[in-house]
Amino acid sequence: MITVNVNNTAHTFNSPSNLQDLLTQLAISEKGIAVAINNQIISKSDWTKRELAEGENVLIIRATQGG
Repeated sequence: MITVNVNNTAHTFNSPSNLQDLLTQLAISEKGIAVAINNQIISKSDWTKRELAEGENVLIIRATQGG
């Protein structure tokens, strides 16, 4: 099992996964979001390559419209 913090909330998963798997498991749409792990932005092309480690901090920012 692995626990990672997503937007300051702990989430536990059965096995280590990559960033793309995390978004899928949390039902987070890929559209209009930016993702950082431990304060480092991860480009969308690397989401399937970036493996998650125990205790990492994931920040997901969603773009919103407004004015």
